[in-house]
Amino acid sequence: MKTKLLSVLFLFFGLIHFTNAQTKYGMLVRTTLDPFQGWNGSHSGNLSITVGSQSVGKGSNTTDDVVVAYKFLYITDNPTQIVCSSSTAGNKDGSDCSLDRNIPYNKDTFDSGYFGGCIGDAEMMGIYLPQPVNTNVCKNDVISLTRGWNWQYSYDGVIWSNLPSNYQAKRAISFTMAALGGYEGKTHLYIKTGYNTTFTDFITYDIIPCPPSLIGTPVVTSTTCVNNNDGKVAFTYDRDLDLAKNERFAFTFFKQPGDIVVATPDLSIDSVSRKLNFSGLAPGNYSIKYQTFIGNQPTSTNPAPDPSFTIASATAVTFQITEIQPACFNEQGKIKLTASGGTGIYFYKIDSDPEVQFTSPTGEINVAHGQHSIKVRDANSCIDLLANE
Repeated sequence: MKTKLLSVLFLFFGLIHFTNAQTKYGMLVRTTLDPFQGWNGSHSGNLSITVGSQSVGKGSNTTDDVVVAYKFLYITDNPTQIVCSSSTAGNKDGSDCSLDRNIPYNKDTFDSGYFGGCIGDAEMMGIYLPQPVNTNVCKNDVISLTRGWNWQYSYDGVIWSNLPSNYQAKRAISFTMAALGGYEGKTHLYIKTGYNTTFTDFITYDIIPCPPSLIGTPVVTSTTCVNNNDGKVAFTYDRDLDLAKNERFAFTFFKQPGDIVVATPDLSIDSVSRKLNFSGLAPGNYSIKYQTFIGNQPTSTNPAPDPSFTIASATAVTFQITEIQPACFNEQGKIKLTASGGTGIYFYKIDSDPEVQFTSPTGEINVAHGQHSIKVRDANSCIDLLANE
């Protein structure tokens, strides 16, 4: 009795596997038949499309209108070509037609093909959804699918529903779960495609959380000096992190142009105001990709387009000194100091004298006779890199 039970179970599971294999690949054939031309051109006409053991055959259209028809086929064997043929017989004045064409076919890659026959034409459309390479999606991720026609979806395989009408009778579609709705509390999304109520096998996505969104315009601070790499950028995110589950950010920074990966700058997080504060950035154009991890589980990556920003370089500090010779012997000399660039306020230091904030409206400074060393800086202690002080 035990042996028989195991045999029955094996037969049952084998039947499931066989059934799934029979419904993995499909083809939708759309035929468009010309209006009937009687003895003048379509008498005893035919149009035939054959794929392996499956075929579609049409005779002459006997109406005065174009007739469009669809036929769905399961491809259960391994054909390597689509055999197309069309002909007429007995047309008036001997104007009979005979056409044949073979179209290469691979059920894993075939998209579409066309055959123009004697009494109309046929379009062959491959129906097949390969399992996605990346199965992780969050509600805001765009899911793009091709090689379908009519589409259905299900959360956790409980109830199958048609996608909205604007997605039907489409070879390619793109959508988000946020637009579909009903994803709350679900763990899997299933999608299948076919024609009318006949479908090929479904594909599966794992539903994962979305990372927080970055909102508003990033607040950027330029470098303090022309030669410093201390630029800053601050982002605001739109929801609290789940600290009870150890949710944390992960970033990748890219220097533009070229998407060159650079080291992630220093980060401090203000969880109260939901601020991400990065520091230690060199001047340049940047973009970032990010996600969060909840424990060991990753959330989805940020939606396109990637956040971007520019760190500007500070204006270079420059200064010039013009000597003003004394009018009389033993009179103290003067120099005229002119500074620009950098940050606003300037300070100068003559030899070992204490540093002085430069406030003279005329730019003139009294100096003693002899040679002197003069140093100038701005409020950020930036100096003129080209000056011989």
